[in-house]
Amino acid sequence: MKKILLTLMVFTGLLQISCSEDLVDTDTPTNNSVDVYVAGQKNSQACYWKNNQLVLLDSGGITAPTANKIIVANNDVYVLGIGVGTTTTETFPMFWKNGVLTNLKTSLSTDGEEVMAITDFEVAGNDVYFVGYTKRRIITFEDYSLAYWKNGVKTVVRDYGAYVQNYPKIKAVNNTVYIAASNTGALTLNGYYTNNVFTEIPFATLTGLAKNNNEVYAYGTANSGGYYKNITTGTETSFPAVAAISSMFFENNNVYLTDVASIYKNGVLHDAGQPQLGGIMDFKILNNNTYKITQVGIDSYISYLTINGVEAAELPDSQGTFLSLFVVQN
Repeated sequence: MKKILLTLMVFTGLLQISCSEDLVDTDTPTNNSVDVYVAGQKNSQACYWKNNQLVLLDSGGITAPTANKIIVANNDVYVLGIGVGTTTTETFPMFWKNGVLTNLKTSLSTDGEEVMAITDFEVAGNDVYFVGYTKRRIITFEDYSLAYWKNGVKTVVRDYGAYVQNYPKIKAVNNTVYIAASNTGALTLNGYYTNNVFTEIPFATLTGLAKNNNEVYAYGTANSGGYYKNITTGTETSFPAVAAISSMFFENNNVYLTDVASIYKNGVLHDAGQPQLGGIMDFKILNNNTYKITQVGIDSYISYLTINGVEAAELPDSQGTFLSLFVVQN
């Protein structure tokens, strides 16, 4: 198939801009009509692409913004990103719903506590959840807390004291909130919280959480191999074929997982990857079609979008990057 280069025009002075150059090749074989969303950065601006249109996101004066995660639900487009202040090196978590920007640092901070990082978000029905860290403003030593917000209402999960260097992930099912994160005490323990109750997974490092209908899975590595646990049933699965599971996805009760290099379906190799197109940043499966974002390079790299192994788009890092993927059935 003919390679499609991204040559997307950027116009200034607008909050949200679209252009007509193709990102997704509509001739790529799929079973049904879908919308493919890819989030990332283009020319130092946070953005996403929907099929063949680029949408630039309002930065609100924050510099070098990047869109890190995109979710489409109920015909709404949700994007989580990060940027840097104009006069300091302070970072600002940013959130867009249908292109409207919310600075999460200002909106979620209080007089007593400042939001330091938002590491993940989730949309469940009409509810939006964020997870991250806060820090007390007036104190002689560093005092951090792990917290989540449901529609802007904060719940403290754990007071950490010193900063804990990890990136909590969040899922919500039937008003139960699951967070993959570390615990602290005499020792740092790895595991997950279920409505603030911590469960340790010995010798594990969790990468994230996934949902299959009403069941929630935690995944990552344990005992030097790939590992995942059905939190709902308590069933644990070792997957020694990979060193670690970096992402997991379900379709029609089939479990797909990746170790960055390849994708496995129900424990069997499904997509051997394409070394020339680099490591898998994100992937989705819909109607047995495989959508992937990959990156390759050392000093410089190129981001690729592939559909069923066929290259649909590429973007060199001199122009931007692809970071997150979402696919919606029409």
